[in-house]
Amino acid sequence: MIKERVKKLRKLMEKNNLDAYIVYSFDPHNSEYVSEKWKSRAWISGFTGSAGLVVILKDKAGLWTDGRYFIQAEEQLKGSGIDLFKMATPGFDTYTQWLYNNLDKNATIGTDGEVVTVAMNDELISIFDKKNINIEYMDLIDEIWEDRPSIPMNEVYEHKIKYAGKERLTKISIIRDIIKKNEGNHYVLSTLDDIAWLFNFRGSDVKNSPVAVSYVLISENKATLYIHNNKINTHLLKSLEEDNIAIKNYTDIFNDLSELGTDETVLINEKTLNIKVKNSIQANTKNIKNIVAYEKAKKDSIEISNEKNCLIRDGASMVKFLHWLDTNVDSGKLTELSIDKKLNYFRAQDSKFVDESFDTIAGYKEHGAIIHYSANEETNSTLKNESILLLDSGGLYLDGTTDITRTIALGETSEEEKTDFTLVLKGMINLSQAIFLEGTIGANLDILARQAMWNRAIDYKHGTSHGIGYFLNVHEGPQSISLKLIDVKLEEGMLLSNEPGLYRKGKHGIRIENTITVVPHLETEFGKFFKFETVSFCPIDRRLIKSDMLNESERKWINTYHSEVFEKLSPLLNSEQTNWLKEMTKEV
Repeated sequence: MIKERVKKLRKLMEKNNLDAYIVYSFDPHNSEYVSEKWKSRAWISGFTGSAGLVVILKDKAGLWTDGRYFIQAEEQLKGSGIDLFKMATPGFDTYTQWLYNNLDKNATIGTDGEVVTVAMNDELISIFDKKNINIEYMDLIDEIWEDRPSIPMNEVYEHKIKYAGKERLTKISIIRDIIKKNEGNHYVLSTLDDIAWLFNFRGSDVKNSPVAVSYVLISENKATLYIHNNKINTHLLKSLEEDNIAIKNYTDIFNDLSELGTDETVLINEKTLNIKVKNSIQANTKNIKNIVAYEKAKKDSIEISNEKNCLIRDGASMVKFLHWLDTNVDSGKLTELSIDKKLNYFRAQDSKFVDESFDTIAGYKEHGAIIHYSANEETNSTLKNESILLLDSGGLYLDGTTDITRTIALGETSEEEKTDFTLVLKGMINLSQAIFLEGTIGANLDILARQAMWNRAIDYKHGTSHGIGYFLNVHEGPQSISLKLIDVKLEEGMLLSNEPGLYRKGKHGIRIENTITVVPHLETEFGKFFKFETVSFCPIDRRLIKSDMLNESERKWINTYHSEVFEKLSPLLNSEQTNWLKEMTKEV
């Protein structure tokens, strides 16, 4: 099937005089996770991971993805005729290097301009200009994907102020002040989670993301939401109109931008805005950072309070599930898929629960080594009373987003599994205890999570931490903690994951993940210092901890954490679950 699709694409390439065609993973809004309509890369390659791109030449093809998906991609690309190229790995070209080396002068590359950002476009032009290689924008996938899904038309609804914290007009006023400071007249916003946050609404156009396909134009005296207006429910429509928010059809953005005066300045973010939108602007443009994303990342007191309550309830759901798992694993009837359904069942008992925040990763034994493993009917393993299970899951609630990973002993475990688990735990604890100076970026702290593993020449191929949305995307920027040098300061109110891991191909995978938030620590003559507060609560499997590997500080941390877990969660459990939790939170 994949070979046939690639064959059809190559015929269209020939028809349009293209020497190469790039298929990206994005939608027009530069989203990490996209609705079915824009899963073009998955459709043409068979690789279903969230990150990657495919390049098709006349006689060869390649897929580029990052370390989270190397094992998965190897499996899914078998027999497709598409080669795997490992990003950020010695010995593998980047996709632009590969294209440059494989194309002759004056060649032509095609791709869909609606999913290419301004920054990506500039980079492509810069690289290929030396060989006079042209870039043409056309959506060839649309011509061969016969049953391609349409743009979702799901209902968009109000996110009530008791959850949202700030009125939308307050948020818009903040953004207008920033526009003015940057000497702009207008600001175009295309990122879906930022739009949902700014206008205090939520939707369901993207699986596991409460967003709606839309654009926004903020001007000095006007705010316009571009969306298929039949999607907006009556209550939200009235609320938007009362706040003088203009509502126009999704595609009207192009015409409205083209009519702005040439003496005006439109602020844009070149890393997220697609080139099709940019090319419709006749006025002056000025590139700035995504100002809404930065404001959204710093949760206010209401958002933090709600998120904390949400995480406690989610932690109780996790304990109910873990108790059930511990009680039933001997049956021989549990599988990776069946426990996913059971975990979702426990979360769904919460009245504020809306959806999973991502597809659950339940990897037993060697499947745990596939960092973003997703079980299916062919790979679905039956759980046994031995070895370990990696379980990474989360929920979307009206009052927060959760993301938690626990590695669980299902029975007898090996010394290697326990040693690896304790190394990961040491990294997670060390980052949890960090105290850092104002202005610190994530890359400054990443070593804290890796040091114990690096001391033994062990590493993991993913970031240590990502930002987390508030009843929004489980992966949220701009903040993160990783080896990548991302120039974003960690500021008060930011929510992040804390999730080091260790993966042995063909054996097991281990990851332990909590949610942390940045809080003030001390202000001294040397400056203002911050620390992390751990705000998610769920027992860390003490059966896998080698206590002799922990130092006094680490042992104190795990015992204090487990004391808090019991204190906060036990009131939400029945007596049997409480007794189980008491056993699981005994001092190490």
